[in-house]
Amino acid sequence: MADNAGATVLKTPPRNPALSGEVKSTPLAASSAVVSEHISTVGVQVNNARPWIARDVEKFEKCGADTMLQELLAICTGFSQSLSVSEKSTLLENSLEAVLPICNVGAVAQEIKEHLTNFCDIEHETSTYDPFVRAANRALRELSNVKVPRIPAFKVDDKTDILLHVNDPMPIYQDHQGKQSERKPDIVVVSRETALSATKAHQTQESPVLTETACKAPKENFQWTDVRSTLELKRPRRSLAHPPAAYNTNYVVPTPSVQYMEYRKDNRKGTNGPAQPTRSTPVAGSSQNPHEASNELRPSSQQRSKGIKRKRANDDENETEDKEKELAKPPHPVVQNGLYATEMFAAHIARQHVISFIVNNDNIYVWFFDRENTIQSAAINFIQDLPRFLVLLLIMQRMRYEHWGLNRVFEPEPGFSGKVMVEDTGIDLELDVKSDERVTHFGIRGRATTVFPVKSKALSERPRDRHFLNECPELVAKLYWPEETRQSEPDILAEVYKIAQTDPDVQGHVPELVWFHKFKGTSTSKIRIALGLKDAEQAEQGSRTLYIIVFRKLIPITTLSGKDLLDAWWQIVKCHRALWKGGVLHRDVSPSNLMVYRLRGKFIGVLNDYDLSSLKRDGPSSLERTGTVPFMAVHLLTVEAIAGKVEHLYAHDAESFIWVLMWVCLRYEGSKLLSKNRPLEHWLKLDAHGCRQAKNEISRLGLAAVGPSRSHEVSWEVVQKCFMGVHLLYTPLGYRKVDDKSAFELLLEEPMQGYL
Repeated sequence: MADNAGATVLKTPPRNPALSGEVKSTPLAASSAVVSEHISTVGVQVNNARPWIARDVEKFEKCGADTMLQELLAICTGFSQSLSVSEKSTLLENSLEAVLPICNVGAVAQEIKEHLTNFCDIEHETSTYDPFVRAANRALRELSNVKVPRIPAFKVDDKTDILLHVNDPMPIYQDHQGKQSERKPDIVVVSRETALSATKAHQTQESPVLTETACKAPKENFQWTDVRSTLELKRPRRSLAHPPAAYNTNYVVPTPSVQYMEYRKDNRKGTNGPAQPTRSTPVAGSSQNPHEASNELRPSSQQRSKGIKRKRANDDENETEDKEKELAKPPHPVVQNGLYATEMFAAHIARQHVISFIVNNDNIYVWFFDRENTIQSAAINFIQDLPRFLVLLLIMQRMRYEHWGLNRVFEPEPGFSGKVMVEDTGIDLELDVKSDERVTHFGIRGRATTVFPVKSKALSERPRDRHFLNECPELVAKLYWPEETRQSEPDILAEVYKIAQTDPDVQGHVPELVWFHKFKGTSTSKIRIALGLKDAEQAEQGSRTLYIIVFRKLIPITTLSGKDLLDAWWQIVKCHRALWKGGVLHRDVSPSNLMVYRLRGKFIGVLNDYDLSSLKRDGPSSLERTGTVPFMAVHLLTVEAIAGKVEHLYAHDAESFIWVLMWVCLRYEGSKLLSKNRPLEHWLKLDAHGCRQAKNEISRLGLAAVGPSRSHEVSWEVVQKCFMGVHLLYTPLGYRKVDDKSAFELLLEEPMQGYL
């Protein structure tokens, strides 16, 4: 079913590796980080995210159906890394032989075939849910008796026993920092306990939940924390071939046209899907044209006094109506599937991966999502190749929590919130994952940063370094997935702290790292090596691994206004400048990375978040490009820059500071994000190409076309003066490079004269 899905902030997309030439700027912040990790800071909704999730899923990695089944079976054993290719192949052969009698012999086989025949004869999509669920759940009941060497035996346990349950049209809700999403997956995989709870069924072995109740939508909403997986069903073909008289273990090879679900190819054929987001490398068109962009700018009080009109109310109504019509269209199933994977990631702490499924006509596709990329296996025709479908159900039945991707360190069971002990460290952590202050990631690929309050007796008792001035006793934990080939944030911070010891512009203006830990065995390269998508030599290229860092708590700079905001912003500008001179290149200046704390009644600015930073002495090593698109210098949004052919200069970060200050002035009143009519809202929906067009439009119209909130009028004066310097860098002949000192003086220091 179609759902409402949410919006976000783009990070710079990955460069095209096929482009030749020297890469002068470290590529970073991929299209994978499409949705903001700081939803409340940028002020986006989570009910219109189709274009951004589409970027995450459109370029997937491919593997064979048997290759995927072999690896998932190996994962079930708990010894995947130690099994050879031949042993994994034997595991699949044994599994196919073990399930074959269920496909061919006796009343159970006949019952499953009858359900599948009914599925083939039904033409309407929603009516196919019932026979599909009946066939799968009947098979699962019989599979509980199947034994395969090395695969753990089935155990009767309502908490771990799974079944398929119709969900549509019942919505599943989830909160994302005060924003609520609503999704309606067709079918969900849940535990027997969850199904019984949602349907109010009696807990008996022959409960109707296994037969009738699971074939209907639940009486109460499921929670994403309880959903192991989802199945999205599509039925574009009216008639399907019936099950054969008998099955064997040979793979039924799909025709090339249906071997994989191709999002882009289907859309070019006219499939009813979402509006096409532009790719990261600039292509024709953005999601809004310059006229639309200019219409979203809020006129200043001066303009209104001169008779310049704002958009008429009926224009707003028409625009809202158009957006509602677009959202009413069902997204492409690949995008829908990606949205459900996003919700399953968001429902759990540091989830390693998500496995989900798309059923298109009589083919089922396995999708494996992690923070590196998306993997799709070739189609399995569950009507003509029932044994492989049953092996897939066997895998789902025997997978433990961690095999579904849940992190047992932080969630011994789904939805856990409490005290945990990080193994081999002696560090206790009490996580407040339900806190209103939790900062979550909404997306699939990328760093997937999650920040939440944490308590720790061991860490609280550690002695503090006198160079840190933040007196707040509270701690926050940051869980994220950096690239393995990049220098780690703790290593970068070690260099930052060296500079802070001798430079007053840095001391007290950087975050205090209390503790960090790199989790072994979490590399996203493992599954790709196992599936043959990578060899050992290139294993770490592009792969990600899980880190946790505990910091002393800070406050977002967006909560400040007036002179407090300008003072804190300037302190951070000077800290950034000092670090750049010292060889630490931050290169991701955005509102979320500018923080403060209180010290003796004053706000102290802090330059935060160094996991995209690099050291000047090190060459480019990442597959991504640094920056958060709405705040990046216009020069870094060009075709050449996205291709990695433009050197990232200090002047680019200096320009980012100006875009950030402008953003806060226009979108915040006091400490609060404007509830409606927020200027620049459409920037959150643009890729690099579209955002460059929008920024050029502002330059063409001039800042007189917009006006700040009342609480930010002083800072707005500085913004206007800063942009006078920015305009001097963009000439008809191209971008004018200046040295770092001149850039600092032109763009930042001179405009601040009289305000220091």
